Amino acid sequence: MRMSVIKAIDTCPPTEFTKKFIEQQEEKLKQFNDESGIVFDRMADKLAKDMENTNEDIDIAEYDLKDFLIKNDAALEEGDTFESIMEEQAMPTTARRKLESKTLNTNAINYMDDSIYKMGEICTNVINFYKDFSSRMDNNK
Repeated sequence: MRMSVIKAIDTCPPTEFTKKFIEQQEEKLKQFNDESGIVFDRMADKLAKDMENTNEDIDIAEYDLKDFLIKNDAALEEGDTFESIMEEQAMPTTARRKLESKTLNTNAINYMDDSIYKMGEICTNVINFYKDFSSRMDNNK
């Protein structure tokens, strides 16, 4: 959508290149920015919910593993408990995976947010340049 705004300015015939035309393009850009912000927020929320569901699945898998060990009467060495085995051998791995997932999601959201900001800033700068240019053209008519 942003490219269509810039392309409209680029292909505008000189007779139609006015401050009013640029302001119309600027309004389209603002509307797109607002709409894309809403979509971005929905995507970020969905990503967070997916991560939460995955973490719940991990917790269930840990419980199922412990339950399996207990039900199958796994032989324990003296001093070991099912809880201690889970804490020492299973939970560190799942905790790392949860942290990795959170880090990846955070990095993805930050990257998208930064990209959206930069694209918006570039388009706004182009619009502002052409707004100034078209105002000068209107004044010289």
